[in-house]
Amino acid sequence: MPDTAVLTRAIVGCVSEDDMLVARPTAFYPSPEITPGEFEEYVAGQLLGSAASAVSNLTVAIHEKIVGTDGAYAFDATVRYQFAGMSFLVVVEAKLHKNPIKRELVQVLQQKVQSVGAHKGVMVCTSPYQLGAIAFARVHGIALATVTEGRFVYATRDALPSPRLSREGAPDRFAAPPLVACYYALGDKPGVLRPWLMSPGDEEYPGHVAKFLLGCPVRD
Repeated sequence: MPDTAVLTRAIVGCVSEDDMLVARPTAFYPSPEITPGEFEEYVAGQLLGSAASAVSNLTVAIHEKIVGTDGAYAFDATVRYQFAGMSFLVVVEAKLHKNPIKRELVQVLQQKVQSVGAHKGVMVCTSPYQLGAIAFARVHGIALATVTEGRFVYATRDALPSPRLSREGAPDRFAAPPLVACYYALGDKPGVLRPWLMSPGDEEYPGHVAKFLLGCPVRD
């Protein structure tokens, strides 16, 4: 998996041709072959819930409705935790899509974040993000992640050519988890997007979820 990929021109203030282009790192792996129920359980229970060992008093709820300044919003998941004596709310949209995620979907999430007074917004998808979506999320502090199957990630690291692994065969060969997530952060240079692989097999997994997705400094 490439560590960095240079984003082409990303204009936040207006719609440009680049808004319709897919950010290449976000399309590196195929979409997972999962059901809506499997996706929901992974995002809420396994991905977000894993941060419980890295932050205090973490709770994850699904399908929670929160009343904001301009109406009530139903979120796919919400996360609450405490840090330094303060309480934080993170609202989550989970998109089981095949088509690239457009900027407009990230804008809607940002509006909901502001309306309900959440600390942070997170979007987790099974499809890649367009450049306009990445650019908007970067400016407004929305965390973006994609979900794929572990067999796609670990098979690409295998040095020997081999037939495409089945979902059932991947754990035996690579000890690959069924599903993994990639978080997209700014790299060390301007205009560079760095994918961070977040796998349950990594000992830093809970801390990465807490820091990158929930926006919480991890405790020592």
